[in-house]
Amino acid sequence: MVFRVAFWTAGAVFLSASLALAGEPDFPPAAAPVLSDVNVFGRAVADYAIASGDSSDFDISGGELRTARVGLSGKLYGLAQFKAELSIDNDGDVALTDAYVETKIGGPKLRVGQFKTPNSFNEQTSSKFTLTHARPAFTDTFSLDRRVGVAVLESRDGFSYALGIFAQNIEGEETFGGYAVAGRFTLAPRFGIDDLQTHLGVSARYRKGDSDQPFFRYRQRPVSHIPGRILATERFTPSDVFIGFEAATAKGRFWAAGEYALTFPTCDACPGDVTLSGGYIEAGFMVNGEPTLKGERFDRPKIFNGVEEGGLGALAFALRVDTIDLENAPASGGAYNSYTIGGDWWPTARIRLGVNGYIVEADLGETTAGLDAAFAGAVLAGLRDETVRGVAFRAQLDF
Repeated sequence: MVFRVAFWTAGAVFLSASLALAGEPDFPPAAAPVLSDVNVFGRAVADYAIASGDSSDFDISGGELRTARVGLSGKLYGLAQFKAELSIDNDGDVALTDAYVETKIGGPKLRVGQFKTPNSFNEQTSSKFTLTHARPAFTDTFSLDRRVGVAVLESRDGFSYALGIFAQNIEGEETFGGYAVAGRFTLAPRFGIDDLQTHLGVSARYRKGDSDQPFFRYRQRPVSHIPGRILATERFTPSDVFIGFEAATAKGRFWAAGEYALTFPTCDACPGDVTLSGGYIEAGFMVNGEPTLKGERFDRPKIFNGVEEGGLGALAFALRVDTIDLENAPASGGAYNSYTIGGDWWPTARIRLGVNGYIVEADLGETTAGLDAAFAGAVLAGLRDETVRGVAFRAQLDF
């Protein structure tokens, strides 16, 4: 509660300072509307997954409300942009996701509130527009998500940058406790080819735990969010450094993207340096539509002849190879390679119905901490090799 009060107090101070930096508005302050250009937005995403393991007793079939969100965006006093969004999950837990205000300070923008640290192309892309339904393994494993912070960011023709300092997540999630410093730099090279869009980027983050939870761990599910974890390390590091490299391209109805990430945990008790890694490569194409590479991320795809226009909508197909390696932890956290093939039908630009099929080839590692019970049982029985096969369905609506 104290943290939330401090957060909103800091936001009020920031807004006052922002208005002062922006100078006098064109209208008398008394006549300025507090809120303007207000937009209500939201989404609902439901998943259903079927998956089983070859060696363990892992076998699941079930669905969940992945998320339902509603939010407001607009302007404060005609000068500062704001965004606030609430989400509810399958357990009925309500959480504050994005909640920030943003104003220009000359060329760059200054943003304060809760938002994602500037890391990873896929993580900056809204989950509404990711090419496969689940994010690549490293984004969850290395805990890339939202925190309360202050950032300076700027996007120009051909490049962008963002740099921020962050406290914990406002909901007090232990994975995002302590503090972090993060930055990202991107380029959009031009090669003189019509309709070719390109993206290159690098990002980094340093984070440190706090007294409530001084040590971090790393863990990951077998692609779909519904199963429990198949990989996990023990809690062993008080701080770490993340470095990520990213690239993407789109031309007409085709796209491709890839990232490679390294995390260097601090481990004074380890005999040598610890390095964890992950990455993916994906590619796909659309029929009766085009992907959109915009603002250093994928954005809403273009749908030609949607059903609201009497057409059939668009189809999208994608392939992804994904890898995560936690074997270099003090006690091996395991590793896996996953292979996903996906197909989506977009009746309109705001409705998505899709299916992803996947195979996960895993080394379960040496620890049972934080694992799904079936995978923990396999480790205790001396099994290391596991193959999980699954299929996941998604229904998505946003407005």
